Amino acid sequence: MWIDTPESKEVVTELSRELVAEIAPEELELVDELIDDYYANPTIHETKDNPLGFGSELLAASTPVIAMAIQALFNFIVNEVWVSAQKEGAVLIAQKIKALLNPTKEKAEPALGLTPEQLEKAKDLVKKEAMRGGMKPKKAEDLALKIVGRIALTS
Repeated sequence: MWIDTPESKEVVTELSRELVAEIAPEELELVDELIDDYYANPTIHETKDNPLGFGSELLAASTPVIAMAIQALFNFIVNEVWVSAQKEGAVLIAQKIKALLNPTKEKAEPALGLTPEQLEKAKDLVKKEAMRGGMKPKKAEDLALKIVGRIALTS
C-alpha cells in the first residue's frame, strides 16, 4: 500500500518540515535527525516517555509527533478514499464508459475531496495523535487545524 512506500515517507517528511517551521521553529535544525529517529522506531513516540529536556521540566520534540500525526492522517485518508471508491466504483465506471462513447460532451474529472464530516474526523484524529505523542492540547489543536485547512483548500 502507498502508506509504506518511500514516496509516502518523503511526503510525510516534507509536510513535517513545513509544519515544524510554523509550529516549532526551534526544531528546524534538528528536523532531519528527528524524522530519521521517528522512522527508525515510530512506536517510541506514541507515549510521553521519550521527552527531551532535564529536571522536572520536560519538553517533547514536536517533529516526531507531527510525523506520527501526519502518518495517522494518511492512513485515515487512504481508508476513506478506499471505502468511497468501493461505494462509487460502479457510478464512476458508468460515467467513464458514457464519456468514451460520447466524446463530444465535456468531460469533468471528479475531484478527490473529503466531506465536512470527514474533515472533522481528520482534525480530531490529528489532534488526538499529537496529544498522544505528548503535544499540549492547544498546540495539537493548532497543528490539526493547519493540516486539515490545507486539505480543505485543495479539495
